[in-house]
Amino acid sequence: MRLGADPPVRRADASGPDEVRRANLSAVLRMLHVHGPATRSDIVAATGFNRSTVGALTSELGRVGLVRERPGVVRGKGRPSLVVEPVSTGVHVLAFDVTQSSVGAALVGLGGYILQIRRRLHGTSPQDVAGVVALVAGLAEEMLRRAAPGSVCLGLVVSVPGSVRQPDGLVRRSPSLHWYEVPLADLLRAATGGAYPVAVGNDGDLGVVAEHLRGAARGSRDVLYVRGEAGVGGGVVVDGELLKGAGGYAGEVGHIVVRPGGRVCSCGARGCWEAEVGDAAIIRAAGRDPRESEIEDVLSDVAVGNRRAVAGVRRTGEWVGTGLATLVNLFNPAVVVLGGTLGALYPTMEPALAETFARALGPIREQALLVRSELGSDAQLVGAAEVGFADVLEDPLGTLARRGAAGAAAGAALVPHPHLG
Repeated sequence: MRLGADPPVRRADASGPDEVRRANLSAVLRMLHVHGPATRSDIVAATGFNRSTVGALTSELGRVGLVRERPGVVRGKGRPSLVVEPVSTGVHVLAFDVTQSSVGAALVGLGGYILQIRRRLHGTSPQDVAGVVALVAGLAEEMLRRAAPGSVCLGLVVSVPGSVRQPDGLVRRSPSLHWYEVPLADLLRAATGGAYPVAVGNDGDLGVVAEHLRGAARGSRDVLYVRGEAGVGGGVVVDGELLKGAGGYAGEVGHIVVRPGGRVCSCGARGCWEAEVGDAAIIRAAGRDPRESEIEDVLSDVAVGNRRAVAGVRRTGEWVGTGLATLVNLFNPAVVVLGGTLGALYPTMEPALAETFARALGPIREQALLVRSELGSDAQLVGAAEVGFADVLEDPLGTLARRGAAGAAAGAALVPHPHLG
């Protein structure tokens, strides 16, 4: 799984005219996708290409429907420079976020525009893999029916809270879903008739991609993202690159041990971070029973100033700060983004969290800005979409040609899953 904003191939690295052209098209499209509309003059300044080259590149991207040009605003004398913008309805990605309680779905267009979004509760239980696959396939079919005519689907990307092997998308373990060794990517390919590429990623990885490119960590090349829900997921960007590890499992921050001999974790160990700061732990600390209450109940209690709930959340904040101190010492990020439950409760946790976070080494702690997620519950959907756009950003014309041929061969439509009836 590749980070959608990986640096483009430099012209000096290209081996021939075709590679030079591909790399130049990639540089222009990537800039517009990530940063939004720009004048031709802006593109010249950002890429170092001359004006005639930029004109030829934008014309070629326009010919295949990836960008369009419009007159800019007149400033002073002379004609305005043309503004080039990505066409959000030219290509799209189907993005999904599977959680313990629901499936989020979005159809995301070029430029990161969310064109459609839906959230559905699990019909029965997240343990029902076939049911979740059917739900994802049904949502995909529903969104595709409403996609702009002629828009090209680049693929389906699914976020899962658990350890996901790359590149084949095997979910090795997801305790919150009770999934073990689930070949999710293969199941989704079968459910959709093999019409589109399918990728599966860890929720923390996709969250950090989203916040790095379009959220609270925009402009930073070193980012730590932590999402609190049933468990605790995390993702790390180092010098602009997603940290993946040997098998794609890097970032399992929920299983650092912060309290030896503490609560039993879903992984079987004791005192893991997620056992101390996951939703169940927060619900208990707030004076409720996790078997009878949801984290939304705690959020409501805190919102109305329930003293017991506020005190419990603050106590949990001590363990949040303890874990963050360890991670900041390891990765030296410029920005730490808190998402999910931890982001929602950060203002309440902040005093206690700051006290234990202060245990991180001074020079490292001083460089780490703690912020709440800007994208909230949409972070995984946005990150999943960026993974789906990676191929077209690297090779715009080649990817469109391949997807066009594949779509024609598949009849340009999803094959209904048998469970959909």
